[in-house]
Amino acid sequence: MSIVTDIKLLKNRRTKILATLGPASDSEKVIRKLIAAGVNVFRLNMSHGEHASHENTYKLVRSIADDLGKPIAILADLCGPKIRTGRFKDGQITLVDGEPVTVTTRDVEGEPGLIPSQYKALADDVIAGSRILLNDGNLELKVEVIDGTEISCTVVYGGTLKNNKGINLPGVNVSAPSLTDKDRDDAQFALGLGVDFLALSFVRCAEDINDLKLIVSEACANTNIIAKIEKLEALEDINGILDAADGIMVARGDLGVELKPEQVPVAQSQLIDRARQKFKPVIVATQMLESMIEHARPTRAEVTDIAYAVTLGTDAVMLSAESAAGNFPVESVEMMDSILRQTEAYLWQTGEYNSGLSTSGKAPVPLWDAMANASNGLARDLMARAVIVITQGGMSAATMSSARPAAPVVAISNQVSTCRKMAMMWSIIPVLATEDDMDDHNVLAKKVAIELDLANPGDTVLLVKGFHRDPELNHPSVTVITV
Repeated sequence: MSIVTDIKLLKNRRTKILATLGPASDSEKVIRKLIAAGVNVFRLNMSHGEHASHENTYKLVRSIADDLGKPIAILADLCGPKIRTGRFKDGQITLVDGEPVTVTTRDVEGEPGLIPSQYKALADDVIAGSRILLNDGNLELKVEVIDGTEISCTVVYGGTLKNNKGINLPGVNVSAPSLTDKDRDDAQFALGLGVDFLALSFVRCAEDINDLKLIVSEACANTNIIAKIEKLEALEDINGILDAADGIMVARGDLGVELKPEQVPVAQSQLIDRARQKFKPVIVATQMLESMIEHARPTRAEVTDIAYAVTLGTDAVMLSAESAAGNFPVESVEMMDSILRQTEAYLWQTGEYNSGLSTSGKAPVPLWDAMANASNGLARDLMARAVIVITQGGMSAATMSSARPAAPVVAISNQVSTCRKMAMMWSIIPVLATEDDMDDHNVLAKKVAIELDLANPGDTVLLVKGFHRDPELNHPSVTVITV
């Protein structure tokens, strides 16, 4: 049997694309091109830029999306307690394997043998034997002795260390809160704008999310919280985090520093599975097309990495510097779209979709899982052209999305905010309806299926509705409709 390389692409892409906006892409012309290329969610990185520039970008995205009639979501990504080195007299120093070096929390310029840390609690958090990783884990120190503000170390893996590089402390209980004072200010600003998602960095446990939840509640905002998984502690409390948050991001940069390299793909797979079981969207991020920051084409390894994330069933993939500061922002999105479509077409052709939600070990099977899987199987057996979901808050859409059906899923809501949030969910095609449209769901389902060119008269679609997180309000139903 020959290898098939010419695969017919699906009409609608399942996996969603997040793109970070920055100097290379925050103009009206480029944003329009990015949306045309397939972006579903734009990310505002609060680690860079001023509030005024983020506000201008936010308004621009909203204006363009409204003009195009597309439910584009906006995510504001909070910095978190990013631990960094300070600055050096000559801009950099060289660390040599086996030689001593001192890390200090004093406010001084660095020099050979002395590394300043911007994180003042570093000497209190580490102990003798702790590992200090620098510059994305490329350099490593071993803590020998702590004396006040001075941390005497031995260089394990040396190299060049430049200004303001990141510090990672694997296995260290970092005392800094996940939500910093800057994050609080940024969150209140972003909520005032009306962002759809807030991403919280360096989440360690479910409790970390509560402070941000309180800020969202006090602002009377309808904004979802995405927990960024980049600490070892987060893996230990992942079920609690998934319960507390509205979704997760597999932030493979810092997570990849804290884990062994060979552990990252396994952790990524498990996180995607856990999120699906909780009906929460999951984003895979970091270094997806990093070579396209400077080059017009990606490496084969990057393409394979993205295809692997799609095969695992991630809801979305994210571009960072590729779209924010790279030389090829639009081309990066176009390449991402092509990789996603090619992989999805293969998965569809080989029957990988329709697998449903895993129910092993559950007795009885939860109603959400049972109904989602039943709808999935019914759509397959009837060769339904689409699954049409009616939803208010998005739970019905999230449930059907998590089941990963082969048929495209159209989610209809009369809430603009719900439509935008559903732009993050796997396969979901959000449709904004009027109050009058919602009077007759059967008629609406037929109308939308035809308008989206998903079905012709005589074809079958499924109408699904009634899922709710509150068990007392959870009354799901599925209706077979002939268009």
